[in-house]
Amino acid sequence: MWWLYDVTAVVVLLVCVYFSGRHGVFKGGICAVCCVVGLVAGLTVSSSVADSLYKTTVRDGTVNKLDKTIVEYDISADLVTGLETMGYSVVVRKEKIDDILLSEKNEDTDVQIYKYMNNINGKKIDDEENFYKNLRKCYASVLTKLIKDDVSLYATATAEQRIIDGKADFGNLARTIRNSDTRTDASRIIADDFIADAYKNVIRLVFIAVFVTVLFVVGILTGRAMAGNRSPMDESNVSHITGGLCGLITGVAMVCVVSALFGLYAITGNNSEVFFENPDIDKSFIFGFAYNLIMNR
Repeated sequence: MWWLYDVTAVVVLLVCVYFSGRHGVFKGGICAVCCVVGLVAGLTVSSSVADSLYKTTVRDGTVNKLDKTIVEYDISADLVTGLETMGYSVVVRKEKIDDILLSEKNEDTDVQIYKYMNNINGKKIDDEENFYKNLRKCYASVLTKLIKDDVSLYATATAEQRIIDGKADFGNLARTIRNSDTRTDASRIIADDFIADAYKNVIRLVFIAVFVTVLFVVGILTGRAMAGNRSPMDESNVSHITGGLCGLITGVAMVCVVSALFGLYAITGNNSEVFFENPDIDKSFIFGFAYNLIMNR
C-alpha cells in the first residue's frame, strides 16, 4: 500500500495549487514565501530548539525517575543472565562480572568480558568481531530491562539501537552503575548519551509542524489583508497560472508538515517496527522524499 502515501502527497499538492491559483499570484506568492521561510527556518533551527527544550523540560524529570530505579539496581546480576543466554554454553560467575566492572585496569570492559568468557571453559568461544556484535545485543537487552518503565517505548528502542550500532558506551555506563561512588551519575549518562535523541526528535518534529503551519496561516492572513477587497475574479489568467505555481511551492511545505505529523504518529505509537524505518514509505517517491528529509534520514 506504499502508493497511498504518494496519493496523499499529490492530493495535498493539488489542493494547494488549486486554491493558490484561484486567488492569484499576489496571495499565492505571499503564502508560498511564508511557507518556504517557515520550512527552511524550521529545518535549520529545529535541532537547536529541541536540544534546548529537552535540557530544560524533559531531561531533569527523566533523570529523577531513573535515579529511583538505579539506586537498587544490580546490573551485574542482569549481565550474568544476559551473557549466559548469548548461546556460548557457559556459566558466568557474578563475582567475576563485579570484578570486571569495579576493575581499575586501563582496559575496555568489552575486552575484559571477552577474555573472561574465553577462559571459562579454556577455549575461544567466538571470533572477536562476532562476539562484540552479540555482546552489544546483550547490553541492549540489559538496558531495556533497566529503563523500560521510566522512559517511552521510542526512547527505549533508541537506546537499544545506539548500543547495537556502537554509538553509546554501555561498558562505561555499567561501570558507573556498579560503582557506588559514581552511581548517581548513571541516570545522567543515560539521559544524555542513550535516550536524548529520541526526545529531541519528537520535539523537533512538533516544532517543524507547528512552525510551518503558523507561517502558512500568517501567509494567508497577510495576503488577504494586503489584497483588501480584491476578488479572485479580478485576477488575470497569468496571475492564476503563476499563483498555481506558487501553490506548488506551498504544497511541498505542506507535504513536509504531513510527513512530520506522520513521523510523530509513528514514533509515539506502540509499533517499534516503524520507529527507524518504514518499508512502505521508503518505496514511495514524493512522500518518501519529504519524510526522509523531515526525519533526518
